[in-house]
Amino acid sequence: MLQEISKRELKKLQTRKTISEIALKLFIDKGLNETTVAEIMERAALGTGTFYNYFESKEAILKYCLSEKIDQAEQTCADIQASALNSMEKLSQILQVIGKTHHQNRQLISLYMKSYRNVDKVDKEPPHGSRFEEILSGIILEGQEKNEFRKDIPLEVINEMFSSILMSTMSSNLKLSFMDNLNYKHSLLLEGVVKKKDSSA
Repeated sequence: MLQEISKRELKKLQTRKTISEIALKLFIDKGLNETTVAEIMERAALGTGTFYNYFESKEAILKYCLSEKIDQAEQTCADIQASALNSMEKLSQILQVIGKTHHQNRQLISLYMKSYRNVDKVDKEPPHGSRFEEILSGIILEGQEKNEFRKDIPLEVINEMFSSILMSTMSSNLKLSFMDNLNYKHSLLLEGVVKKKDSSA
């Protein structure tokens, strides 16, 4: 009986995944408003009414898809947090993970943000909540306790600095690749803008 329930649940999960993948491709190709539920379900070879067994709206698909990507990134970040790396290495790697997740899913994020502004259709709570901020805060606190980070600067300020690197890169109009832009800002935060003197000179 348990195996039978498991198979049924697995099929439901697969159907949900199929609907979301087909819908997202249509949203990107045509636009959210231009894509109909009937069109999505026709591509999925399912009845139109079946859609509402899995999603309450087209906008709910966007939140589901983004949540899936964020969950994957969060698990990677949690693994980094639990690793034996020092605190600075952890923050650096997490910055890369979050940056790449945003860069690889920028079309999905753009679609979600447009829908997010329509408060009548989309839950106001963003799918990531405060999870990444909590992970960053945990690593910064660990770094301060191990004397790897300065203790005279509040944890919240350090967290905000790292977060601002991501935010400014996401909204940047510079003619640089996303990851180059992110890495330059990261280097600037860690090493400063003043050129170090050559000790051998």
